Amino acid sequence: MEQMTQIITNLLSSDNDTIKKATADLQEAYKHPETIPALCEIAVSAPEPQVRQYSAVLLKKHLAKLRQWNKVPVEQQQAIKQGMLNALMQEQQKSVRKAIAQFVGVLVRHEAKKADSWMNEVLKFIYSYCSSSDPKQSELGSSTFAILADAAPDQFLQHMESVCEMFTAALVATEATGNMATPVIFNILTGMTYLVPFTLGHNTAEQTLQKSIPLIVKSLQAFAVQPEVDQFVHAFDILESMADLNAKLLNNHIKMLLEFCLEAASNTQLDSAVRIKAVAYVGWLVRLKKKLIIKQKLIEPIIRVVFNLMATEPDDEDDDEEYFLAEDNSNPMTTATQTMDLLALSVPPEKLIPPLLQLLEPALQGQDPLPRRAAYLSMAVIAEGCSEAICNKYLETMLNIVKVGITDPIPLVRNAAFFALGQFSEHLQPDITKFAPQILPILFEFLHQLCNELRSGGTEPKHIDRMFYALETFCENLEDELVPHLPVLMEILFEALSPNNSVRVRELALSAISAAANATNENMLPYFQRLITILQSYLTPTENEDIISLRPQAIDTLAALARTIGKQNFMPLATDTMTFALNLLENAEDPDVRRALYNLIASLAEVVNEEMASVFPKVIERMFDSILSTEEVVPEFKDDDGVPAPADEADENGEDIDIEHSDDEDDDLDNIAGYSVENSYLDEKEEAILALKEFAEHTGTAFIPYLEKSYQNVYKMIDHPQEDIRKVSIDALSSFVVALFKQQDVQGVANAITILIPKLGQIVHDDEEVSVVLSALEGLGDLLKELKQVALPTVELRDAIFACITDVLHGKVACQFDESNGDDDEDAEESEYDEAIVEGAGNMLPLLGGAMGPDEFRPYFERTFPIILQKLQKARKNEDLDTQRAFAYGALAECFEPLQNHTGIFFHAFCPVLIDGLSDEFDQARQNAVYGLGELVLYSGDKSFEAYPHILNALSQAVSKETKPSALDNICGAIARLIIVNSTLVPLAQVLPVFVQHLPLREDFDENASIFKCLKQLYLQARDAIAGSLEQIIAIAIHVLYKKEYTEKETYDTALGLLQEIRENYPDKFSAVANSNPEIIAFLQTL
Repeated sequence: MEQMTQIITNLLSSDNDTIKKATADLQEAYKHPETIPALCEIAVSAPEPQVRQYSAVLLKKHLAKLRQWNKVPVEQQQAIKQGMLNALMQEQQKSVRKAIAQFVGVLVRHEAKKADSWMNEVLKFIYSYCSSSDPKQSELGSSTFAILADAAPDQFLQHMESVCEMFTAALVATEATGNMATPVIFNILTGMTYLVPFTLGHNTAEQTLQKSIPLIVKSLQAFAVQPEVDQFVHAFDILESMADLNAKLLNNHIKMLLEFCLEAASNTQLDSAVRIKAVAYVGWLVRLKKKLIIKQKLIEPIIRVVFNLMATEPDDEDDDEEYFLAEDNSNPMTTATQTMDLLALSVPPEKLIPPLLQLLEPALQGQDPLPRRAAYLSMAVIAEGCSEAICNKYLETMLNIVKVGITDPIPLVRNAAFFALGQFSEHLQPDITKFAPQILPILFEFLHQLCNELRSGGTEPKHIDRMFYALETFCENLEDELVPHLPVLMEILFEALSPNNSVRVRELALSAISAAANATNENMLPYFQRLITILQSYLTPTENEDIISLRPQAIDTLAALARTIGKQNFMPLATDTMTFALNLLENAEDPDVRRALYNLIASLAEVVNEEMASVFPKVIERMFDSILSTEEVVPEFKDDDGVPAPADEADENGEDIDIEHSDDEDDDLDNIAGYSVENSYLDEKEEAILALKEFAEHTGTAFIPYLEKSYQNVYKMIDHPQEDIRKVSIDALSSFVVALFKQQDVQGVANAITILIPKLGQIVHDDEEVSVVLSALEGLGDLLKELKQVALPTVELRDAIFACITDVLHGKVACQFDESNGDDDEDAEESEYDEAIVEGAGNMLPLLGGAMGPDEFRPYFERTFPIILQKLQKARKNEDLDTQRAFAYGALAECFEPLQNHTGIFFHAFCPVLIDGLSDEFDQARQNAVYGLGELVLYSGDKSFEAYPHILNALSQAVSKETKPSALDNICGAIARLIIVNSTLVPLAQVLPVFVQHLPLREDFDENASIFKCLKQLYLQARDAIAGSLEQIIAIAIHVLYKKEYTEKETYDTALGLLQEIRENYPDKFSAVANSNPEIIAFLQTL
C-alpha cells in the first residue's frame, strides 16, 4: 500500500520525469492482484484528500473495462462494492465523494446483469439519505444520485417509477421549508435531467414527473435570484431535457412555463445568464407547442417581451453589431433576436406580423436608437419565415421603412436597417427586385461615401459588413436587371479593391464581385481581364499576410467568374487555373483555402467537362479525406476537479480482448462532457461534397470510376449532426444516382436506390430540421423525375415514398412537431415553413404518378385526394389560409396529367371545386384553380363535354374581372385546352376575340405550349373562325419567338411551323405585320 501511495503521489507531481516514471510503475503494478485492494484502501483511508480522490479516479479508469472487473475475484468484488458504498457515506470531502460515486456508477453498470442486482442496495442508500432530515445526509444522498444518473443513467430504467416518486417527494419536502434553492434540490434536478429520456413509455413515472413541473418552476424561481448563477443555468437543463426528449410532459403546463420565462426574461434585476436561458426556452416552446400557445392566446405577450429584449443594450459594447452570437457568449439581445427568428419560422404570419407592427410604429418614431434598431432587426429576422405574407401584403410598407433606416444618422440603427435590406433581398425574391431603381442608388451612394472617406484617410466604419451584405444579396438576386447598373457598381468595387484599403474592405469587395458575376453572367465580360489581373496578385506565392488572408475569397471570386463568364471565355485560362489549384492544394494546410480550392476545381469542371479525367486522380482522394475527417468536432472533457487524467493503459501481457464481454467499452467516451464545432472544417467538408456533386453533373464518363466510392463516402455523412452537411449529402447522393442512370448502369442504380430511397424516407419521418426534410423530399422528387419507373422497382420502395407523402400531409413527421391530442384545431393556421413541407410532399405526388403510370397511380391518388380536399375545405373557412388554398388547387391540378384518361372518373368531383377557386381572393389560388380546370378538361376528354357551357361561363366571368397577369395567362391556357379537346363546343365567334386580345402571355410562358397547339389546330380545322384574327396571331407568334418566351423546343417548333404555313397561304397578311419593324425583319431572316 505504501508503494501505491508513493506512485499516486508521484503522479500528482509537477515534474514531467517523475510523472513518466510513476506512469510506468503504475502499469507494472496493475499486473499484480494486490494493486486493486490497495487502491481501494487508499481511496478510503489516505490522509490527503487529493490522494484519496486520485485513487478513486484510477479505480474508475482501470475497472471501467468489464474484462478488468471480471478478473477481480468474486469475494474481492463484494468487498470493493461494500467498501465503496461505506466510503460514500463517510467521506467528508466533496471532490473525493464525487470520484467515489463515479466509480460506484461504473460498478453498478458491471453488476446490472447479475441476479442479485447491486443497484437495489445502492438505491436503498440514495432513497434513505435523500429523505433524511439531516441536511448533510440528504445532500450526500442527492449528490450520489446526480453522479450515478450521469455515470449510469440506463441502470435506473427498471426503477423509474420509484425514482420519480423520490424526486417529487424531495421537492415537496423542500417546498415546506420555504427555501427551494438548496444543494439537495440542485442535485436532484441535475440527476433527473439525465433520466428524462428514460421516462418515455413509463406512464406512472411520466405522470409523476409531469405533476412535479410546478415545483420545478418554483425551485428555478428560487435559483434565479441566487448570486451563484451557474446553479440556475444547470438546474434549468431539466426543462430543456423535457422539451428535447419527452415534450408531452410539458403539455399541461405550457402557460405556467411561458409566464415564468417571460417574467424572468423581462426582469432587469436578474443576471443576463438567467434571462438568456428564459428567452431561449420561449423560442423552444413556440417551436414545439405552437398550436397550444396560439390557442391560449400567448403569442402577443411573447412578441412584446422578445421585442423589448431586442431593444436592450448588450453587456459588452463590442457586441453592439452582433445579432447572432454562439451560445457561449450570447446576451439577452442576441438571444431574443434568435427567438424572434424562431417565432417567424414557427408561427402563422397573421398571428405574428400585425401585433409586431403595433410595436414597430412607436419604436420607429421615438428618439431612443435601441428600439429603432430592434424594429429593423425584427423586420430582418422575420423575412425568412414570413416571406410570402410580407410579399403579399407588407413589402412596400416595410421597404419604405427600411429605406428611411439606411439613412438614419445613428450607425447602430443604420446597420440594422442594412441587415434588414440584406435579409429582404435574400428571402423576398422575386418581388423585391422591382424596387431596384429606388434601392440601388442609395446603396451606391453609401459605397461612394465610404470610398471617398477611405481615400482621404478617414477611419473605416466599425461594421461595414452590413452595408456590403445588403449590396451583395440585393445585386445577386437581381440577375439581368442588374446589368444597367453594372458600370457604376464595378467602378465602386474596383476602388474598394485598392491595396491602400484594409483587408476587410477588399474581402467584402471581392465577395460583392462574385455576387455581381452570379447575377449578370457574360455581361461581366468588359471587366473580365481587369479582374483576372487583380486576382492574380492574390494568387501568386507570397509571404504578405494580407494577401494570404485574402486568398480564399480571391479563389472564390475566380470560381464565380469561371462558372458565369461563359465557357468559351474562360477556356483559355482553364489549364493555368487548374495547375495553380492543384499546386496550392498539394500543401494547403488551411481548411478555408482547401474549401475555396474545391469550389474552384468544381467550377472548372463546368468549363472543361470530361477533360477532368486527368485531374480526378490528383483531387478525389483529398476530397474524400476532407469528407471523412472528424477535425470539425472537438471533444470537451469533463472536469475532474483539477486531477490530472491518468495515462492510457496498455492491455497487459498482450492479451486478446474478449469482445463478447467487453460491454461496448470505451471509457474515454465516459470522460467527454460534450463537443464543440470548428466551422472552417465543416465548410471544407460541405464544399468537398458539393464538388463531387458537380463532378457527377458535369463530367460525364470521366467521373464514373469514382461514383461508387463517392456514393459510399458521402452516404456516411447523411446522419451528420450538422444540418447543412446532411442537406448537401442528400443532394449529392441524388445526383450520383442520376449520373449512374444517365450512364445506363442499371445494376448500379438498382443497388443505390435500394439503400437511398428508404434512407430518404427515414429522414423525412425522423429528422427534426425542416430544411433537411425539404432536401429529402426534393431528393426523392429528383429521383422520380429523372429515373421514372426505374426508381420504383419494388412495391416496397413505391410504398415508402407514398408513406412520406401521406404522413407529411397528415402532419405526422418529426419536424412538424405534431401536438394533437385528438382535439386538433381544424382551423389552425400553419407557419410558412410547415406549409413548405406540405407543399414539398404535394409536389412529389404527380412525380410519383409520372413514374408509376396511370393504371398503378390511380389507387394511390384515390387515397390521397381526400386529404387534399380536406385541407382545401379547412383553408376556405379562413381567408388568411390563402397559400394553403393555392397549394390544394395546384396539387390537384398537377395530378391530372399522370392520371391521363383516369382523370375523367374524378371529373364531377373536381369540376365544381376548381370553378369555385376561380373567384378566390388570392391570385395564386385563382391561377392554380384555372390551370387545374384546363388540365381537368384536357385529360377528362368526353367526360367534360356536358359541362362546357358552365365552364366557359365561369371563364368568361373570370377573364372580365382578373387583373393579375399570371392568372390571366392561365385563363388563356384553360381556354386553349377546351378548344384543343373539342373546338365545336366552344362559340369561337365570341370567345376568340377575347382570347386573342389577352395574348401574348405576360408571365407564365409554360402556357405557350397549349396556346400554340390550340392556334395551330384552329388554323388547320377551323380556319374561317380565325381568319379575322390572323394578323394578330402572326404578331403574337413573332413576339414569342423573338423574345424567346417559351420553355420547350416543341413550343418553338409549333409557333414557327404556324408562322411558315401562314406566310405560304397568306403572304400579304404576313408581310403587313413582318415589315412593320426593321428589327423584326432582320430577326425573321434568321429563322
